[in-house]
Amino acid sequence: MKKNKMQLLSCLLALTMLSGCAGQQTQPEATSVNQAMLIEKSAQEQESYSFPEKFTGDWTAQEGKLTIHADAQVVAEQGVVLPTATVTPREFTQEDVDTLLRVFLKGEPLRGFVLTKQECQDSIDYVNSPQWHADPDAPEQTPEQLEQRRKDIIAYYVEQMKTAPEEKPIVRCFGDSGDPKEVSGTAKVDGVEYVVSIKNDVGNFWTRAEIIRHDFKYWDKQDWGGVSKEDAISQGNALMQELGFDAYVLDDAQQQPHSGEWQLVYVPTVNGIRLSSVREDRFESHEGNAYNSFQYSTYHCSEETNPDSVSWPMDIIFISVGGDGILSFTWFSPSTEPVVKESQTALMSFDEIASIANTMLPIVILGPKETSLVDLDRINGFETHMDVEITKVSLTLMRIRDKGFLQGTIVPVWDFWGTWNWYEPGDGASDSMRKGANYTTQPMLTLNAIDGSVVNRLLGY
Repeated sequence: MKKNKMQLLSCLLALTMLSGCAGQQTQPEATSVNQAMLIEKSAQEQESYSFPEKFTGDWTAQEGKLTIHADAQVVAEQGVVLPTATVTPREFTQEDVDTLLRVFLKGEPLRGFVLTKQECQDSIDYVNSPQWHADPDAPEQTPEQLEQRRKDIIAYYVEQMKTAPEEKPIVRCFGDSGDPKEVSGTAKVDGVEYVVSIKNDVGNFWTRAEIIRHDFKYWDKQDWGGVSKEDAISQGNALMQELGFDAYVLDDAQQQPHSGEWQLVYVPTVNGIRLSSVREDRFESHEGNAYNSFQYSTYHCSEETNPDSVSWPMDIIFISVGGDGILSFTWFSPSTEPVVKESQTALMSFDEIASIANTMLPIVILGPKETSLVDLDRINGFETHMDVEITKVSLTLMRIRDKGFLQGTIVPVWDFWGTWNWYEPGDGASDSMRKGANYTTQPMLTLNAIDGSVVNRLLGY
């Protein structure tokens, strides 16, 4: 079983950066041979397509430690007439920056993070005051060491003051923040402070735009609820409309279990059909407490053995909404407009898909941390089992690629959704490892609906 592991690996993709406030352009990679063959196969003739109501089966693997049971509904909520398209990642342009700042800041200036002369002086005055104290988490220091620390801090701010401006500079475009790839700073709108970070780093995890309330970012309070799901969605939709993001649609809305705000997920579309996000839901119960949590798989991983590693997160937008209105907006990895290659993709018959699933399910499902249960038990020194229930098989769109390529192909895929429970059998199990104490729901297997190949939902290939 694949588990989320953030691999922030650098990419050797060359970027062409333009100076000043001009837009940035990224040269698309050539389509790989595999993807070209896939597109060719998607164009084959197909008169009709059907699938059964149910997918059923039972499997045992890993020396009897893994049991899989399927009694799953088969659904195609967006129909079976699905497109195939190509897409590439792109950088945030100056037009993107202008739009985001116009909508969120309402004409207020974005100020850079640089220290002003007054802020340097305020820091010096504080360090010289009786209120100053050393970091409580630092190792214990003698009075002489503390005094030296005080002098070092003062010397730092004295040096900073030599070049510090009288007021924070206004940031309007790439380069104004001191980094040609970044637009960042703070702004106060209607009495509320916002933190802005728009960064280009195509081929890495950090190509994203985030605009977030300062008090929400640093959790000045614990409860951010106070809005209904309907009102939250209404606010999110209105924001997307104001931004002009007509090519994105709402895919999911979930309320954070403890803090109360709603997280809205917007995804791109091809021919009006959305590229569905993938939510992983977890349930944990131990020591008399039960916890529900969720997270989204957005391809935040990359090749682990290829030295020319690339990471291409999913083009996706998260909006947090609470009783105080829009709390945060995060846009990951914008992509070019999809180029449709086939409006009606030729799909492999479901009988063939089911046959591949029968073979691959007991192979691709491993254990926690992608380790087989046999190896895990040998390392830990005690026996565990895993029960998997396949509950739904759904047809949707997904962006895939080949290793080393930043050329994507949007294709139909079959997701075999399931719930897994990893536990220690017997009466001697700990509270957290007893049967039924932990459940995780996620796609257990994803198959390319064109050729039946296995797709990794976390890697995107």
